[in-house]
Amino acid sequence: MVNSSPELDVGPDTPLRDTRREGLVIRKYGGSSLATPEMVNQVAAEVAVIAEAGNRVVLVVSAMGDSTDRLIALAGEFAEPPAPRELDQLMATGEQVSAAVLAMALAERGVEAVSLSGDQAGIEVTGEPGAGTIVRVDPGKIGARLRDARVVVVAGFQGRNADGELLTLGRGGSDTTAVALAAALGGSECEIRTDVHGVRTADPRIVRDTRPVPVISYEAMVELAGLGARVLHPRSVELARRHGVAVRVKHSSDPGPSTVVTAGEEPLEGAPRVVGIAHERDVRLVRVEVSAADPDRYARVLAMLAGCGVRPDNLSWPDPGELRFTVRGTQPLGPPITRLAMELDARTTVFGELGSVSVVGTALLDPPGFLTELLRILARHRVTVPAMTTSPSRLTAVIPADVVDTTVRALHDSFGLAEDRT
Repeated sequence: MVNSSPELDVGPDTPLRDTRREGLVIRKYGGSSLATPEMVNQVAAEVAVIAEAGNRVVLVVSAMGDSTDRLIALAGEFAEPPAPRELDQLMATGEQVSAAVLAMALAERGVEAVSLSGDQAGIEVTGEPGAGTIVRVDPGKIGARLRDARVVVVAGFQGRNADGELLTLGRGGSDTTAVALAAALGGSECEIRTDVHGVRTADPRIVRDTRPVPVISYEAMVELAGLGARVLHPRSVELARRHGVAVRVKHSSDPGPSTVVTAGEEPLEGAPRVVGIAHERDVRLVRVEVSAADPDRYARVLAMLAGCGVRPDNLSWPDPGELRFTVRGTQPLGPPITRLAMELDARTTVFGELGSVSVVGTALLDPPGFLTELLRILARHRVTVPAMTTSPSRLTAVIPADVVDTTVRALHDSFGLAEDRT
């Protein structure tokens, strides 16, 4: 998450700040909203109306449809695995294509528009290929373009480091780009246009009677996003929280409910409540056994995993000679686990076919009734729980993957989150 990187530097004040009096709209369109030429033209028509009303518009775009997957597959035709630097060079073109064609579509409607790469937009990043983080945005780059054009279309997911190397930002990179530009340009709100009607109380593909969440706090949204909700990436939400940017999530073409992610107005002691149910389908439990209790050895285990790009969570020590943790996602664990076993003389076991369900809200441990209800639902459905994590904002249970859907529906109903259709 971005809080592990330096604070975003938004650069010096520039005349761009004056554009707020004219109206500055900052909006991001996801790849599903730009999947076909017809959809690109639909977005262009909508943006043209906003620009013709006198607003200045900054758009951030993702790659069209499944372009990123196709580019990764293309790289695999030439190298396995492809060099990370060259893969970044290739993947960044997906967003650049989206930016260019959308600018063309706007120009055809008589709207002055220009497309920019992340570098041309003044986005400076740091980190490794495929995992860059934004450290600075120079608002003067976009400000100069907005003096000549009504719309600036920025390729998301990318920037340049201090050495001039192009880096992509990894998962959620375009959301993060949009929020970073809003912070740098002085925007109070950033719109995320996607293929869902904002944030709902659970995944509507699993639960039919979910409710829209009109307003949600940064803290709750970070939890939901980090625990499986795909609407926003937690990096972008944390960045928005840090710089006071409200994030509005709306469907790109279909009118309907939306969600605003903001600081909100909570009472001095937030009332206990459940906001939503999140889930993950791909979770693995790893058990590491060592011959002797050695706290320093466990620290080396975690450091080694981090160096291999593995991010463990739900850590526990059932006894002095054993460490357990879970890993989310589908990344291969064989090489890092083998290396761990060899270098630390440890026995390792990986248990697959697991998932997780999470109850997300505020003050969930006070009173303890929320945790009690979670355990009651799991027991009623005879769900085994090899690992669990609790905090005031989330209760997470690791469970067999084949009962995730059933458990999500049961929890959603039990906590009274269903939409009232009376």
